[in-house]
Amino acid sequence: MKTAYYRKRTLNLWHRYGIFSLKGHETRLGAGEKDFSMLFTYACADNYLKDKGVLGFVITMEVFKSKGAGEGFRQFELKDKKIPLKVLSMEDMVDLKPFQAANKTSIFFLRKGEETAYPLPVLEWKRKRGIGRILPEWNLDEVKANCVIKKSKAIPVNPKKLSSSWQTATTGVMKNYSKLKGANTYQAYRGASTEPYGVFWLNVKEVRPDGLLVIENMHERGKRKIKSVHTAIEPDLVFPAVSGGDIVKFGMKSHFYLLISQNPEKREPYEEDWMIENVPLTYAYLKQFKDVLLSRGSRVVRELAKNTEFYAMYGIGEYTFAKYRVAWKRMASKMNAVVLSGMRTDFGTKKIISTDTTSFFAVNDKDEAHYLCAILNSDIIDDFIKSFSSAGRGFGAPSVMNNLAIPKFNANNKIHTRLAELSEESHSLVQKEKSVEYIEQEINDLVRKLWNIE
Repeated sequence: MKTAYYRKRTLNLWHRYGIFSLKGHETRLGAGEKDFSMLFTYACADNYLKDKGVLGFVITMEVFKSKGAGEGFRQFELKDKKIPLKVLSMEDMVDLKPFQAANKTSIFFLRKGEETAYPLPVLEWKRKRGIGRILPEWNLDEVKANCVIKKSKAIPVNPKKLSSSWQTATTGVMKNYSKLKGANTYQAYRGASTEPYGVFWLNVKEVRPDGLLVIENMHERGKRKIKSVHTAIEPDLVFPAVSGGDIVKFGMKSHFYLLISQNPEKREPYEEDWMIENVPLTYAYLKQFKDVLLSRGSRVVRELAKNTEFYAMYGIGEYTFAKYRVAWKRMASKMNAVVLSGMRTDFGTKKIISTDTTSFFAVNDKDEAHYLCAILNSDIIDDFIKSFSSAGRGFGAPSVMNNLAIPKFNANNKIHTRLAELSEESHSLVQKEKSVEYIEQEINDLVRKLWNIE
């Protein structure tokens, strides 16, 4: 509550300094969440620095590597006064974890009255192998003795957009990354928004002889208190589903069931009359949660539910049900991707749906899907994404794929088809709980060849 109060009271400052850069649905969906350290930095530079004055702050790495929320901050200008701010250097201390809180620590210095120029110097602090923790009582010499300090540089990952996320790497590695950059022919999507989980996430207890499903809602999932319901519903709108936590490289370790009350073709909820006529038990189940569904936290979903049907959902379209989807964890520290398609259940073959803690590509060709999956699971792509996307909530957001120039799949290209074969083989082995280490090495070599990287 206090955070919301402070945001409201400081809103004019965010706009005055030009930090609040997002508009429309991006802000409503939460991409506009801001770290107050951004505003604090700008206010201090404005009020306490004279021309050419320098300040240094300990600050979260998110301000440099977050996707949407940090873009206004990375303009490095007091917009209302047209005064530039020059970042002099940055030090990455994420690996050191100098504070007990789970933050991503960095240090940076800036000078008022000059423009930021790229590339800019970065020092990356890493614990030496075998050093479990940097103790807070150690002095600087002890810390240095147990660390490796690597010199690298930072540039905007999108050279045409200086406020884009910072990419940090050594000069040699940056040269390789430059070959990976460019417009992506494949569009990435965020998984289906299914809040509140306690309503839409289901356990299927049994399939009755008449075809109806006996279900229990996963009422304990999510932040809201949802009542437990045990009932029977039609199977029509129930699908197997995965969250980010269910995905492993080339496979999935578990799944659950999901009720989807949204028409993917119209991108609107199924009409009430249609529900009552075709799936009356499903409608009766949802109606028990009408008050909960009309009071959801997301304003855009709440408004959609009030303007259409109370059970409206968000982020569901025909792409959600594409024949093949290459899905990966959205909230993670490492790229792990899997090909999703249909799945045999006790009530028929159903598409596997990926939820909002995942991102995915939607394609209709099996080989193309496995080609993409092999690429995403390669070491070079994982390292590339880590270079500009901070581990955590936004690590695997759809936007990270905007700067990865994946060549369009070509069935006549031997590298493309071999990658597809290797991914399919890896999926089969992972399903049998067998190692794919020897296959991954060939994938890594082929992906480097794909971009002509030594």
